[in-house]
Amino acid sequence: MDKSLLTHIEATVGSEKATISADDHNIVAIAQEAIRSGRSASFYLSPDQANAVRSWYWTPERVKASGIKTISSEEKERIESELGIENIETFRCSRTQCECGQFYGAFEFLQQGIREHGEEAVKAIFKLANSTFLRANPSLVVVCPNCKQLLGGGIEYDCDRYGGCCYQESVVQVARDYT
Repeated sequence: MDKSLLTHIEATVGSEKATISADDHNIVAIAQEAIRSGRSASFYLSPDQANAVRSWYWTPERVKASGIKTISSEEKERIESELGIENIETFRCSRTQCECGQFYGAFEFLQQGIREHGEEAVKAIFKLANSTFLRANPSLVVVCPNCKQLLGGGIEYDCDRYGGCCYQESVVQVARDYT
């Protein structure tokens, strides 16, 4: 094993984060169990692992229940020009509407991500070349950018480099029903 890899693992564990090494089948099973259980966890998956989780998770029934859709070319251009985030060609997101009339979709989600985590952190996720960052059951509080009202229900999103699951309890129930 390369000594520099151990240095990175040591730094990760030292920051109170876990590192797990296993074969693809077991990593996929761990991610699936996190999603099924409703527990929040983040995974850095290989492309093959991420694709296995995606094909299991995004059934036609789940896609329909979530309302997830590929973002429009207009929203993609807005994200690139106003937020400076690139590599979002495959980004899919559900949308929700606030009582004030404002829609909350991919642009607003990424804008909120920048406010909460910083521009470089969000951009770094979309620059991943050898892995996908998967957030199972993330605990995001969706906030209307117009009136600052908390939006119940949340959103779901997915992308080649950035995958997420299960914001809505009803979608979590759908996940349990189809697994």
